[in-house]
Formats: sequence, C-alpha cells, structure tokens
Amino acid sequence: MGTSPPNNPRRPIRCPSCGSERLQLRDKPDRIDRVTQTPSDRIRRLFIADMRLYHCHICRLQFYDVGPAAGPAVQEITEAEAVPVLEKAATAEPPAAESATVIGGTVTIKGRLSSRENIVVNGEIQGDLEIPAHRLTIGMAGRIYGDVLAAEAEALGTVEGTLDARHKFTLRTCASMTGSIRTPRLTIEDGAFFQGWIETA
Repeated sequence: MGTSPPNNPRRPIRCPSCGSERLQLRDKPDRIDRVTQTPSDRIRRLFIADMRLYHCHICRLQFYDVGPAAGPAVQEITEAEAVPVLEKAATAEPPAAESATVIGGTVTIKGRLSSRENIVVNGEIQGDLEIPAHRLTIGMAGRIYGDVLAAEAEALGTVEGTLDARHKFTLRTCASMTGSIRTPRLTIEDGAFFQGWIETA
C-alpha cells in the first residue's frame, strides 16, 4: 500500500525474518549463519547487479537487498576485519538489550511462556507470553494466539488476543492482529490489518 516498490534502492529495509533494523553490511556470506533467498531476490539479481549482503544482529539471518538499512547502525565489514571483531565478540559479554531467544519457524509452543530476555517469534505460540521488561518481535511467519505482556512489541506476523506493551507497540505493514491493544505509544503502518479495540492511556 504505502511502501516503496521492492526494487527501489532508496527503500529502507529490515530483516525479512524478525523485522530488526540492527543490520550489518558484509562483503561475503558467513559460513555458519544461513542465507535466505526469496523469488524477488532471484529476479533482482537478473536486473540489478548492485545487491548488498546484510546480516541481522538479532536472528543472525543473512539476506540480499538493494535498499539502505532502516536503522543507522550499519557498518561495512570485510573478511580481514571480521576476524578481530569475532575474537573480541567471543570474549566480551553481550549487552542484555541485544540478547534474544529466537523461536524458530518449525517450533510450536503450547502453554504459558515467560522470559527475562528479548524474544523473536518466527514459529507459533498458543498461550500467554510474559516478558514485562523486554522486547517482543513477531516475525513475518510468527503467530501468537493468546495474551501478551511486554515492555515493547513489534509485529510483522499474526496476533490473536490481547497485547499489552508497557512502552510502545508497532504493527508493521504485513502484520495481522485481531483482539485488543493496550499501550501508551502505538504505530500502525499502512497495509496492516487490525480488528478490535485500542487503549492508549
């Protein structure tokens, strides 16, 4: 609807899996983390030679795109520079804000779930989720059927139930939500589907 065409080089991009803006430019694919390829990637490669390889800090997915990253923290890193960076990362304690539990696309959780760290949902949760002091990201393939309590939440997938975000909640273009939203700050992008009631007090 209101988004730029997928082949627009000026279109701000996010991770196609978790929607994170914390991306890093790479000159070569990482051998461990997986690289995703979509039909649009293959079409772009036929007509656009200048494809950029991005690496998501949150879910560690690698993907190609032509647009600039949505977030400002994008750093180009060469293979020679990657070695000391990886050695430093291996010895350093990761910040609590960057650590996240990723629920993969083949995982289905039934029952109540609580955590003391950020959660990225690419699979399915059937039940209540409580992370009152952390961030929840629902990826494009993610599905939650139940009540959610989080400090911050961002939805790119499907939500059915009550979502209580203590600080802010963002419903992205590709998201679908049925139920109720309770948050002081709410963003609903063009193209997102929402049916229910909203409380912003």
